[in-house]
Amino acid sequence: MAIRFSLFYHTPENGDYLQRVITSAPQASIVERRSLDELPAHVNSGSNAIFLEYQADAPGLDQWIRKTAADFRNPPIFLFFKEITTEQLWRALRLGVKECFASPIRPEEFQEALARLPLAPLEPGEGSHPRQIALLGAKGGVGTSFLTINLAYCLAQLHKRPVLAVDLDLRYGQLVYFLDAKPQYTIIDIIENLDRLDDSYLQGLLFRCGDNLQLLPAPRRMEEAEMVAAEQMARVLDMLKKHGHFSAVVVDAGHQLDEVTLRALDLADRVLLVAAQSICALSNARKIMEILPLLGLTGAGLELWINLWRRRGDLGIREIQDFLGREVSATIPEAQEEVERSINEGRPLAQTNPQHQLCRDLRAQAERLLGAEEKEERASLWSRLNI
Repeated sequence: MAIRFSLFYHTPENGDYLQRVITSAPQASIVERRSLDELPAHVNSGSNAIFLEYQADAPGLDQWIRKTAADFRNPPIFLFFKEITTEQLWRALRLGVKECFASPIRPEEFQEALARLPLAPLEPGEGSHPRQIALLGAKGGVGTSFLTINLAYCLAQLHKRPVLAVDLDLRYGQLVYFLDAKPQYTIIDIIENLDRLDDSYLQGLLFRCGDNLQLLPAPRRMEEAEMVAAEQMARVLDMLKKHGHFSAVVVDAGHQLDEVTLRALDLADRVLLVAAQSICALSNARKIMEILPLLGLTGAGLELWINLWRRRGDLGIREIQDFLGREVSATIPEAQEEVERSINEGRPLAQTNPQHQLCRDLRAQAERLLGAEEKEERASLWSRLNI
């Protein structure tokens, strides 16, 4: 993500120094540069961050910082001190600044600060609305959560833009363990703040996993799952769908067909029904495919994925397709030892062992989904042009 700075300095020498610091980061650039005597009433709307040389005796500077930081529409503020004291740190905290630096600024220190920045939403026209992909397990134990995280990771690598994984297995959500994540916030915090969520606040509630992957975790406690109403969850997913920052939203819908899950399936652009090479899983898959149309879900975007695939298993593709009356869209091979190690390490297998056959197959499916998405977007464009 490109990070655009507005730079305000006291002396030209320090202005040049801060400019070198900013431009030393490959993702950072400067869109506005002024002295403190020329502080604007409103910050450049193209900025993602403000870098300001602090001068204690500059008239009205504290008031300008406090007012700018208090308006959520403004970007976060970095302060630069020639020398920094505890009193100055407390003052900066009270003013509402994001980061403080003293000379000299180490490159790794600046990079760490950039990584902590809330991700800004895309400007209109910079990207399309994200696609929502929901994974629904035919039963427990078929690997839905594993596929959710690893598919999201593959999509993030292919898109080169952020992808959000959402844990909708509200009672037993496991996605945090697949990423060794210890998030401060969960889906409950978003539900409780629905009426005052803005882009910046939303980004602050999501857990960033690195490599363009973010996570919206399930509640920490089982009883909190009862606090999530279907309409609230629909509002959250609809908001995420309209949020231009993400290239895709990948939802782990668990394996229960409750009201929350059904709303997620209804809002999804594509539903991946995950089964395994067993009669129990396939029987459940058939029941689900029979009931979805009765619940008003047409299934136009429904795909059947067989996980834990064994080439020499008792049931082959033809038998499975005959049993279900539907084509199998994807088979993902079984790799029990590697998958268990990945889960225990808390890192996606697609990240730690991208050349494994399972990961290559999953990446191929991600590329296929990406290609289908682009094809649909082109078709939509032609239809809008009436060509």
